[in-house]
Amino acid sequence: MKKFVNILLGCFFVLGVSKGTAADLDEVICNAMKGMQVQEEKKIPYNIGDYRLMGISVDCKKKALITEKKHLELSLSDFGDDFKTESMRNWKNANCKNMIFNTDTGWSTTQIINDVNENLVLKLEANFRICSQ
Repeated sequence: MKKFVNILLGCFFVLGVSKGTAADLDEVICNAMKGMQVQEEKKIPYNIGDYRLMGISVDCKKKALITEKKHLELSLSDFGDDFKTESMRNWKNANCKNMIFNTDTGWSTTQIINDVNENLVLKLEANFRICSQ
């Protein structure tokens, strides 16, 4: 995933926000994210700590990167009261450092977290509106 961010930032700077149109920038971001999606899909599903990455998708029309993971052991009732607050803070901190989401590009990243039984636990999002708060 770090490679993806570096490639995305490289494309962002090469194109140059002031030199290109919004459509050009969207195309560069879309192509970079689609390329990353193709690479990640080859490995899915795979474990990341206590979770398994189940899916990744890019919707260029909606300008969205969506990842889906499920916990390997916990059911919905096992998640602590502070899980939502901690997860939101961590997700915002991690993603708002990315120029794609902390600049008003219109792009967002969403992570869907499910429990071991695939019940929805939490849906996290980072975009310019959230990152600029």
